[in-house]
Amino acid sequence: MFCACAGGNIKIKIKPDLSGDLVIYQKKITKKQKGSFLGSGLTDTGEVTITLKERSYQFGNYTQMLPPGFRFVTFVEDQIPEIQLGIDTSQNSPLLSSLEIVREDINSILSEAKLRDDLLRFNTLVEFIQFEVHFPFPIKKVKFLDPRTAGEWTVRLDSSDKMIVNIPLHSVWAGEHALTIVQIYPE
Repeated sequence: MFCACAGGNIKIKIKPDLSGDLVIYQKKITKKQKGSFLGSGLTDTGEVTITLKERSYQFGNYTQMLPPGFRFVTFVEDQIPEIQLGIDTSQNSPLLSSLEIVREDINSILSEAKLRDDLLRFNTLVEFIQFEVHFPFPIKKVKFLDPRTAGEWTVRLDSSDKMIVNIPLHSVWAGEHALTIVQIYPE
């Protein structure tokens, strides 16, 4: 039997008064060698359970919340407002432990997913930490401060007020970038 956490999704919804909600979604997979008896003539070969755990929090101002591993900062430079999302993407980032992500667990999930087509769908974001941020105002542009590997590291706008950031776990474990800064430019 094994039980492992598969990646992590962080959803942040900021309200017009800059307060809001932070929700962490954790996917877990548990595999048992023996499942439930279903009847004679059937040999039990195992059981896999996939669960979704949701942890919800509220904050008073998104620039004043201090969760482990990431921060929002706002400032104005040359009369241009900018928001930055700083994410600790070092090998020992406290974000990994707060999301309960363990490298060996991810590897075991990937091994299991490769054996089964039905788990490949579950596998889509196993290897990533994803931030989904909803702003109470339109965003003009988002980008990484420093270059990242295209296709793996992604930052994009899904709509004028919704930003998605994907961070590949293998890059974090390889120590490619200790700090990742996302630049966010409101309209």
